[in-house]
Amino acid sequence: MSTTVRLSREDKIRLEKLARKLNLSLAETLSYAISVAEKEVDKFEGDLNVLFNILEKAGNSGKKRVSERVDEELSKIIGER
Repeated sequence: MSTTVRLSREDKIRLEKLARKLNLSLAETLSYAISVAEKEVDKFEGDLNVLFNILEKAGNSGKKRVSERVDEELSKIIGER
């Protein structure tokens, strides 16, 4: 069975680049990416909403090196809950 999936232009370009790196078709690459994502999500034991909140706030902080402050931002958000 097959289906049509709508992707943004940017995601299609990313998928094509990944397919070239893996030397796979687009369908095989998408299947592989889903498998990897499932494994990674299963490994994560925290609250994804907290992580997404941290990343959102980090993106809006205006700092060039936000990654150096992830622990600080995480503790702030966890303290808010």
